[in-house]
Amino acid sequence: PVVMLSGGETTVTLRGEGGRGGRNTEFLLAFAQAVDGLAGIHALAADTDGIDGTEDNAGAFADGTSAARLRDSGHDAMTALARNDAWGAFDQLEDLFSPGPTGTNVNDFRAILVRPEGHG
Repeated sequence: PVVMLSGGETTVTLRGEGGRGGRNTEFLLAFAQAVDGLAGIHALAADTDGIDGTEDNAGAFADGTSAARLRDSGHDAMTALARNDAWGAFDQLEDLFSPGPTGTNVNDFRAILVRPEGHG
């Protein structure tokens, strides 16, 4: 198993109207699309202050099943990305990470766990 950690604030290019979410959920929705169908990959992207953009979540969780589960619910990751509505996508999946305000703002961070099959 390998854990990859990164920090720093990503940027988002606003394209859609009416979408909700922040940098971390947007990053993670693109990540979920990229790892669609791959087993053993799990990720968290979040802001240490507990707030991602204007919403009440710090970020979200995703894995190789996220994009498929989104499709199964009648939604599409690429459409959500085009609308800048990553919050809506992860809310649909119930995969938002919402610890509440932490009172500290150190950084945005990402943790990606890659576990080869058969390594529980």
